[in-house]
Amino acid sequence: MPTATRIIPVMKEIEAALSGASGEQKLRMLMGLTDLFSANQAGYGDSHVALFDDIMVRMMERIESDALVELSIRLAPSEKAPPNTMQRLARHDSVGVAGPVLSNCSRLTDDDLIEIAKTKSQPHLAMIARRPQLNEVVTDVLVDHGDADVANEVAMNAGARMTELTMGKLVMRADSDARLTESIFRRRDVSPRLFRQLVTQATEAVREKLMHNARPEQETALKQVLEEVSNEFAARGSELRNYDAARRRVATFSQDTVATRACLFEAATAGRVAETVVILSVLSGIAVEHIEPLLDGADPFAIMVLCRSLELPWKTAAAVITACHGANPRQVVGTQERSYEELATESAQRIVHFWQGRRQIADKFFAKRG
Repeated sequence: MPTATRIIPVMKEIEAALSGASGEQKLRMLMGLTDLFSANQAGYGDSHVALFDDIMVRMMERIESDALVELSIRLAPSEKAPPNTMQRLARHDSVGVAGPVLSNCSRLTDDDLIEIAKTKSQPHLAMIARRPQLNEVVTDVLVDHGDADVANEVAMNAGARMTELTMGKLVMRADSDARLTESIFRRRDVSPRLFRQLVTQATEAVREKLMHNARPEQETALKQVLEEVSNEFAARGSELRNYDAARRRVATFSQDTVATRACLFEAATAGRVAETVVILSVLSGIAVEHIEPLLDGADPFAIMVLCRSLELPWKTAAAVITACHGANPRQVVGTQERSYEELATESAQRIVHFWQGRRQIADKFFAKRG
């Protein structure tokens, strides 16, 4: 095979042959060119790679998708893969073409991955989620924009690094999603507070599976959380919040959004939990019975996300968190304010949308079983 020193004459011959070649001939030439590149890439400099890149891009415009799949598979693992060729393959509408590059090409930057995740299909996002390593900024976009399958791919990927905020979003999405709950449970980077939230919101059937599959170091923590949850449930006993009375009060001003938002701060500051929940329901369009479980969760993150999705100022959100979780106001300000400011409204709205969808599916499932 030609060495790096002879590559320029060979490339010129290929370029000259392109003008009169048929589709089948171009396909054979492209595969031959790919083999030539793969066999000698260690000896190529940037100028040689650029030559390959230029001709491959030109040939790709006249090649069927099946051939592009093969090209993608062959080039994706190469650290010297022609950059423009890989960019085009990664953005191809067919996930069969784009997939090998998205899941395994080191030529793609975080910015490339983020752009593709925001503009391409869910199968494209799932392929990105399978990369051996994912930085926090990419993982966050996948959790924000991905469907249930993508979220699960992220959770299963031990090489997907994520911030506490992103992990919190993932845990919130796991509510009523047994598969995602189990995938998160297997990770080793879940903080104690989010681990507790994950277990608290899980159904009894899922908790039994978690206990069965727990690692030795998880088993003790899991038993402790379950005991704490049981004790808290017993302490609450049969306490019922009077939502009927709260609904009657809220009905007097609920047609005025500005007044409703102002009354939310007042009700939360005064500790009127039922009224706070009803107002949140009015503002968000989410049923009271879907919001109420968030009050009993181990962590206020879900309430914080709901408040952010409504574009509430931090002062109001802090009052709601304090009222709904009985938290110390100073502790809330110290631990939650930064996360609240870092959480984009659009991101919070997407997470609430996913969470509400899972809740509605769960409701229909249990209604049918009942």
